[in-house]
Amino acid sequence: MTGERNSTDDPQAPPTRRLRANAPAKVNLTLDILARRDDGFHELRSLVMGVGLFDTITCSLAPAGSFTIRCNDPQLATAENLAMRAAKALAAILPDNPDNPDNPKCPGLAIELMKRIPPGGGLGGGSSDAATVLRLFNQLLGKVVSQEALANVGAEIGSDVPVFFGLPCAIMTGRGEIVEPVELRWRGSVLLILPGLHIATGEVYAARLASDSAETGVGHDQAILRAENAAEISENLTNELEPAVFRVSPALGELVESLKIDGHGDIRVSGSGSTLFGLYDDPKKAGHAAKTIAERFSNVKTSVVTAPVGMNPFVSEDE
Repeated sequence: MTGERNSTDDPQAPPTRRLRANAPAKVNLTLDILARRDDGFHELRSLVMGVGLFDTITCSLAPAGSFTIRCNDPQLATAENLAMRAAKALAAILPDNPDNPDNPKCPGLAIELMKRIPPGGGLGGGSSDAATVLRLFNQLLGKVVSQEALANVGAEIGSDVPVFFGLPCAIMTGRGEIVEPVELRWRGSVLLILPGLHIATGEVYAARLASDSAETGVGHDQAILRAENAAEISENLTNELEPAVFRVSPALGELVESLKIDGHGDIRVSGSGSTLFGLYDDPKKAGHAAKTIAERFSNVKTSVVTAPVGMNPFVSEDE
């Protein structure tokens, strides 16, 4: 880990208590972009599934007003990291907070982030980190607010943050702040294809055309929820942002075409990022596909993970 000094070395810091949790990635099984809102965001509807690729976050209380982050990727250890913004946002709504001179008692937070979910990959890693930090911080403070309140705080930070409170599977609407947990019958393996490309969400939305709305996932959600095998789900996968993603990154579009030629026709883009995914009932078949794709494309990484998965329980690291 690299980054700032652990603020709990301060003799005035609260007693050390460390909690750890894994922050899961997600894939969008359907994604529809609807009308543009007055606030500049778009209305959307998406069926989201948690998958077994995780960042690991460890948090401990720090002196009031002290918020620090350490990360195995030093470029992510900044005040703009969604995890840091989440911690500060939660502290700001509490009665005892550093911005209230009458009650400057709310502790700060020291965050350690082990990053495995690639940024810009459409897997929601930053949003999942933020949701996990909100849960950890709240737990360390003694569950001072409800999960609903945590999700509301998350919605102010990023559109994808609230959906992680609804996993293993949920439908998100509005600009992402309205989350309905749903039950997915299917259990299986997800092949993740990671080209190592960072695709900015803003660029994708800017590249979107009105004609891209021809493929809609509305009505496909229920078919996916009823499905009992990967083939039934795969034939209902939709992502209205895919054409715009390929405009922003022609190389990704070329990769998808090559995969189709090789017989991987059910591969789809997750969200607005560069990660491709496919669903399998048999983990051995998923593993074989992962191996052949990695051998065929030397600049591509592959991973096979379980799904669906939800937010993980806390693990105490108290000494």
